[in-house]
Amino acid sequence: MDKLWVVAFKDIRTRFTDRRLLMIMFAAPLAIATIIGLAFGGLGSSSSPISHIPVAVINEDRPAPGGTAFGGILAGVLTSGQLPEEADTSLSTCPQIANDPGQGSTGMSLGELISGRAFDETQAQTLVAANKIAPIQVPENSPDYLIAAAKAAVDKNLYAAVVIIPPDFSRALASLSDPRLAPASTTIMVYGNGDDSLSAVIVRSVVDSITAQFVSGNIAIGATLTELVSQTPAALSAFSGAKAQELGNLFICAFVPGNGLVQVVDKPVQAAPNTLAGTLLVTFGAAQALFFALFTGINGVLSMYDERKNGTLGRILVSPTPRWVVLGGKLVGTFVSVLAQLVILMLALTAVGSLLEGRPAFIWGNNVGMLFLVLMAVSLAVSGLGVFLAGLLKDMEQAATLRQVLTMALGVLGGTFGFQLPRSVAQFSLVYWGRDAFDLLAAGHGEIWLNLLVLFVQGAVLFGIGLVFFNRKFEV
Repeated sequence: MDKLWVVAFKDIRTRFTDRRLLMIMFAAPLAIATIIGLAFGGLGSSSSPISHIPVAVINEDRPAPGGTAFGGILAGVLTSGQLPEEADTSLSTCPQIANDPGQGSTGMSLGELISGRAFDETQAQTLVAANKIAPIQVPENSPDYLIAAAKAAVDKNLYAAVVIIPPDFSRALASLSDPRLAPASTTIMVYGNGDDSLSAVIVRSVVDSITAQFVSGNIAIGATLTELVSQTPAALSAFSGAKAQELGNLFICAFVPGNGLVQVVDKPVQAAPNTLAGTLLVTFGAAQALFFALFTGINGVLSMYDERKNGTLGRILVSPTPRWVVLGGKLVGTFVSVLAQLVILMLALTAVGSLLEGRPAFIWGNNVGMLFLVLMAVSLAVSGLGVFLAGLLKDMEQAATLRQVLTMALGVLGGTFGFQLPRSVAQFSLVYWGRDAFDLLAAGHGEIWLNLLVLFVQGAVLFGIGLVFFNRKFEV
């Protein structure tokens, strides 16, 4: 066992005395995560830097006579930040309103987040006359004129997005609530500005949230009526006119999750970061730390190829030293190096997060025990991957090529580069499991046992396979 620790200590000392490696291990991930936090989170700000997003709203909805004008409700919410008065007659009876958890909380209302404006022909003609957009090559009275003008305004950065509510919006929703109607589908268009993609994504998320509430409410009505008709077939014919309106009032709470249809509220959970900067530092900082830890882990174990080339490995193997001791020493050395790298990066990102929040803040949550287990699991998984590659590959040239491809692939799958792939694909990357665990802990959730199991098992299995291949490949 003494030889194992000698091999491990040599690797650790070599790694932490190499300035080039230290730059890759610490400077690069810390710089990238800090830049992202500063760019999107602001400095010392406790509120979101994104507000009053300019949005154009085109409502083409034509509800059935006597039917609910869902298009008008959506347009009113987007342009005024609240439900139109005519749609708010029974909201005070909803228990969600009387006990709204958002009341008294500091946060940003929808009206503060989105600055919507109804886009009509007068607005379009004004923009053309002021040379803010080019003349629209569509007849003014045609249905496509407003859409073309609004898209042109978005392209000119006059709006972050345009929301286009189709003519059949209310009819499609009504088909979900009335068993007598044939099912129908429709699509709301959200056309965003490519230069302000973040704002466009926020607008789309808000629209998705509101329409999802519309859909769930109508489905609730439809399911209730379907069950009622199955028991009393003649009951449905009785609900028309005033009776239909009365029935709608009974179900209005199904459409409303709170007193404002959508509200952005700051709700710190335990020790979770309450600023956008802190949240971004956790997500992007963890992803960057794990990505660069891959380089440390893989390069640390693959260094035995250089030792094989200069004869160091051969001298060790001809001595009475079991091969598992050599590979185990490499594993331990790499494990300790990766663990130290992650701990130092987390402390450094905590310092940056405290600076951005304007107060001391541990951005990784308050479950230190689980946090340490995640660090151990990630370090083992990364080190095990390095051992596996060391045993599988034949030479340094092959290792160098596969190392780059594999590291980039795991980084892309795990969300290192700012975009998230579907979970069914991302879960093939250890970066995903580690980043997800850090995100959950930072949000105050301790249910990360699956993440720990995947990482620990992956590290152990890869080490075992790597040891088998090592015994076969590294012949003296």
